[in-house]
Amino acid sequence: MLTPIYLTESITVSPQIFPSDIPRLASMGFKSIINNRPDGEENNQPLNREIERLAKEHGMTYFHLPVISGNITQDQGKQFSQFFVHAPKPIFAFCRTGTRCSALWSMSCTELGSFDRRIAQATEMGFDLSWVKQPD
Repeated sequence: MLTPIYLTESITVSPQIFPSDIPRLASMGFKSIINNRPDGEENNQPLNREIERLAKEHGMTYFHLPVISGNITQDQGKQFSQFFVHAPKPIFAFCRTGTRCSALWSMSCTELGSFDRRIAQATEMGFDLSWVKQPD
């Protein structure tokens, strides 16, 4: 089931989406999708290439940055930042629960003015990011 969690006007995060969600995301006005799950992380998880194909068919830009849960690196944060800067907005990002996407956004973007404000926003939306370290 599609469960969008709006962090800002620029980015919404979500638990795992399915190919059948892509038309709805397009109709909701999302211009880009960022997938932060590695393939095969869980049984019955849709493959990255299937979601990418459908996203492109629906005119959306697609990025794949597979991140292992609980093991986000500074380099992955920098890559997410590049995706965020260049992706047409609004962006829809997903992983297993939305936590990785929220963490990557918090540690790599400049929205809301500060790292602490981004962490507070994600916390307000239900994510525990107490483990996320401010980037160097």
